[in-house]
Amino acid sequence: MGYIAGIGAANVDIRGRSERRLIMGDSNPGTLYTTLGGVCRNICENLARLGSNVKLVTVVGDDENGRSILRGCEAAGIDVSHTRVLEGERSSSYMSILDEKGDKVLAMSDVHIVKRLDEDFVEAARVVLSNADIVVCDGNLSKETIARLTEVCLAPLYLDPVSSTWAKEIAPYIGYFDTVKPNRMELAALTGVNTDTIAGVMHACDVLIKKGVRRVFVSLGKEGMIYRGRREGTVHRIARPFPDIVDVTSAGEAAMAGIVWGSRQGMTADEIVCTAMAAGMIAISSPDTISADMSAEKIEEIIRDYIA
Repeated sequence: MGYIAGIGAANVDIRGRSERRLIMGDSNPGTLYTTLGGVCRNICENLARLGSNVKLVTVVGDDENGRSILRGCEAAGIDVSHTRVLEGERSSSYMSILDEKGDKVLAMSDVHIVKRLDEDFVEAARVVLSNADIVVCDGNLSKETIARLTEVCLAPLYLDPVSSTWAKEIAPYIGYFDTVKPNRMELAALTGVNTDTIAGVMHACDVLIKKGVRRVFVSLGKEGMIYRGRREGTVHRIARPFPDIVDVTSAGEAAMAGIVWGSRQGMTADEIVCTAMAAGMIAISSPDTISADMSAEKIEEIIRDYIA
């Protein structure tokens, strides 16, 4: 049985959602909760919930957060035998503040440990990475690590850029990726193209394709998702209004999992776009980082009710 390898960050997430309109610089009543996170880890758990065989290649500290990450991944069905525990290091963490609507207002990440995912680490993980059907990574990796990853991996490389800041760092290596899923700001950072309009998004996608990327899936929030491919052309889907928004934080990771899973299922570009959007909608309907409802059946239901 083939497998997907994920390499990137695994975090403990701390989230706060305000009960009313946020007042900056003041204490706001709300709800605080802690979950497991990390872009790559989140993608892997969504894929595991969709029935995929997933191996997570990452690092955690020898602290309680690190132990929580390992226990949580194992419980979710993620193979962590290639994850390394580093003595004396602090595990990666992420904190976000959401407004009363569930939209992210501010976030801060402590991902210093991810620097240990360096070229030597990639070389040590060569066997598991080179034998995967697909390798998915996040933009937290350094450009040197990504450069080494492109040399080691034989499988198609999929990238979630994470943020516009990280996207700028990895832009010189973007042509090595088979599939990229940026949002509007990340796409602009990767290409230097103004993406304020749909025409600008299309142009930016073409820039990536000319650099060697085969497929680009652009998350546009309420404007849906645009696909631009070397062969299949363009797909633009917009969902009907979705009333069950609780927390939008992890929608991107769920959408990326939908892209990876749909690709392995042999779906068409249009089917993958619908799958990715549905996975993202499942994610935002849950207060948890990874929705317990994530499944192929739930994806089909969301597509039928909100996208098709």
